[in-house]
Amino acid sequence: MIRKISWILTLIGLITAFLYSVRIGAITLAIALTLYTIPDFRSCRTVEKLVPVALIVSLITVALALPRR
Repeated sequence: MIRKISWILTLIGLITAFLYSVRIGAITLAIALTLYTIPDFRSCRTVEKLVPVALIVSLITVALALPRR
């Protein structure tokens, strides 16, 4: 159920980033990625945890670094 919600959030984030605001789209994608990785996070190896965490941090960094309109 959580993975379906994350797929819906991903679609919403992509559409939002394309049509309205890259900042809001990046934050929405970071939330979707977080929801997608939560169920398997404890069972993953350390290297497998690094990639999603790096992507989440980079998406939030992009959202914060973009200029406001």
